[in-house]
Amino acid sequence: MTKSQEYPNCAILLSYLFSRWIIEPEEFLRNYDPTERPAETFLLYEICWNNRRNTWKNWCTNTHDLHAEKNFLQNYCEKISLRKNTPCSIIWYLSWSPCHSCSQDIIEFLRAHPKVRLEIKAAQLYKHQDERTQEGLRDLVRNGVKISIMHQSDYCKCWRTFVVPQRPSEVYWHLAFTRHFLSPISDYSKKLASILEDLSSEQ
Repeated sequence: MTKSQEYPNCAILLSYLFSRWIIEPEEFLRNYDPTERPAETFLLYEICWNNRRNTWKNWCTNTHDLHAEKNFLQNYCEKISLRKNTPCSIIWYLSWSPCHSCSQDIIEFLRAHPKVRLEIKAAQLYKHQDERTQEGLRDLVRNGVKISIMHQSDYCKCWRTFVVPQRPSEVYWHLAFTRHFLSPISDYSKKLASILEDLSSEQ
């Protein structure tokens, strides 16, 4: 008799705990393909406490009332506040970069939680030609947030971490699939660098 047969409820619980922060391959590719408009905003995240190896992993999306960033802040602000004195690093993998309103909410959150360090990796830039959106991104950097465009290594990490485990052949297919990401990744990286370049004169 296997452990799962001996303790069926335990096996079900472990399966649930594992699967609750996993997304389907089609859903990941549909929302993180930088050549296509995302169907919705996805936010995959990792929270690491006090530089420990174990991390909290999960994801959220926009809702009818909230953008994905505000959804995260609303649901996890209280949990992070309970450990307010513990150093915490958070990585967001966003299908869209934050809008101006979300940027201001993020800054307010970080000011209330000085032990938190946030890094944002985005698949695409949201309304990057809008001046308010650009200023929101600059404000984030001014307040210590690291912002970058997702590179191929980030896609591979998200695939291994958040996507339903695939057979080896499908992994190779995925790696081949991401090759056409390289051009838009380069384009978005240049656009982001252009938006943030004025910050160098402020230092």
